[in-house]
Amino acid sequence: MTVQPRIDVATMRRALSTAEAVMALNPPESPMIEGYRLFRVSGGDVAWLDMPANTGAYAVFGSHPRCDVKFASGDDVCVRHLVATCCNLPDGGFGLRLMDLQTSIPFFVDDDVPRRSIVVSGPLLVRIGKHVVGGLPVGPRASSRVLQVSSCGMSEPPRGLESVSEKAADGAAPPAPTEGITTSHRFARGEISHITSVRPVSHIEEMVAPRAKTGYVRLTLQSSERSAAVELPEHALDDGVLLGRADNCLDRGLRAVLSTHISRTHLLLLRDGAEIMALDLCSTNGTRYAGQKVRRVMIPAEGLALTLGPELTLIWHPQT
Repeated sequence: MTVQPRIDVATMRRALSTAEAVMALNPPESPMIEGYRLFRVSGGDVAWLDMPANTGAYAVFGSHPRCDVKFASGDDVCVRHLVATCCNLPDGGFGLRLMDLQTSIPFFVDDDVPRRSIVVSGPLLVRIGKHVVGGLPVGPRASSRVLQVSSCGMSEPPRGLESVSEKAADGAAPPAPTEGITTSHRFARGEISHITSVRPVSHIEEMVAPRAKTGYVRLTLQSSERSAAVELPEHALDDGVLLGRADNCLDRGLRAVLSTHISRTHLLLLRDGAEIMALDLCSTNGTRYAGQKVRRVMIPAEGLALTLGPELTLIWHPQT
């Protein structure tokens, strides 16, 4: 059964007008800082967040009270639904990466094609259930030029460029996006956005290797009574790997180690360029490094240990 968006494109564009009217009364504190202004529109309610491009900032969208951008609870969104990060582009600029956290509800841009993970250069507007989520570039370069197509988050660069609007004009339904294929979209205000579909976030059970070897990383989850280790292929970190209590995040003994103190989607392991990061997904009981509560930690080659919740230890073993 094909999944369809719950609101149409006209409603999505009206939501953008509502968001722009509200946010115009609340401009960014520093117009010289480059990044994205993220927003969520639910009916007439608007929430937004400014995310600088070069600080390692990210935002979690969901209905959980700790999320950075909150949805009202309902059957059309999950407790932790999306992660948005700024990412570096090959031309030296910045773009926006939007990642679904393995939910049952994909998101849609203006072509009614379900998506799970994308990179965009330029503005972004998507539909999630009955909500609209967007991102507007801010800063000196945002108003002067459109950034080039990004290959961020992909093992290979984009293989081609297809215009969804041209396909629609011919009366043909747009094809399902292929990883690495970039589509161009005319934004409501006239700018052109380039959207690249990339591989979605992975579950641990999909990524576990039979044994550690070159090109793999090893991590251990350890409680006071139990421990379990898994090996993951390094390329999986480009797409993102979830850790948490959700059934499809568990594999090979991890279920026995995790307790109810760990959120269902607690941590995202993600590589951006040369950096490997651990991103806390606004978890209820938090993540700590060296005794301090943290949101984002860069994982060095020599490894580290994180505390998830009150007592679970995540050990990232040194890479050899």
